[in-house]
Amino acid sequence: MNIFTGLLSPKVIYETESKYNGNIKVVEFGDVRRLVVDNISQSISPHSPHTHKLYWGKMLHLLKENFTHLNEVLLLGLGGATLVHLIHQEFPDVTTTSVEIDQTMVDIANNYFNLSTVANNRIIVDDALRVVIEPHNFNIRENQFNVVIVDIYVGEKYPDLGKTGNFIGNLKKLVAPEGMIIFNRIYREHHQEEVNIFIEYVSEFFSDVKSLVVAGYTNSDNVLIYAKV
Repeated sequence: MNIFTGLLSPKVIYETESKYNGNIKVVEFGDVRRLVVDNISQSISPHSPHTHKLYWGKMLHLLKENFTHLNEVLLLGLGGATLVHLIHQEFPDVTTTSVEIDQTMVDIANNYFNLSTVANNRIIVDDALRVVIEPHNFNIRENQFNVVIVDIYVGEKYPDLGKTGNFIGNLKKLVAPEGMIIFNRIYREHHQEEVNIFIEYVSEFFSDVKSLVVAGYTNSDNVLIYAKV
């Protein structure tokens, strides 16, 4: 008998190409699924035992540290909706607005990660950068959200406009007083100089910017950059 008999192996249960995200795979290992975009894990089943040790769990912990109640949260970037699930589980009365440019990604979140089961989650399929610059066109008002989470990667690429003062300044207007804005950035070695410059730049808009490096697998670190408004 082979010693590996009965052990589970990861299998690709869905694969497609997207105009915005390139190669997308849904990989299943037992009852846990991962969303992999150009070989980077962007989402994981919220019930996975690894979820709370990685970026998604650290993000949730940051929210729990700073808020006992949330009314509205804006998420720029959806992926497989791991954060949407976790936020609704922890703050059941919250209303979330998820902005995602890629309809393919929304379909995957619905079909493979049960996004459609989450109540009080509005989905806007459009460019997150346009939503921030022209919020009135999307029925979004100033000071609407307790928390804004910016996770607008395409693979490893962080959009150029996401680094501009026009974007950050308009984003700040959407956050309620005493609210928080959180940027997620990949923090692999070849990203670190750019990200450190970004942290310094964000500090020009907020008085007390903090950062938290989140260790991932095989050096796929993230850094959470956050500030109160």
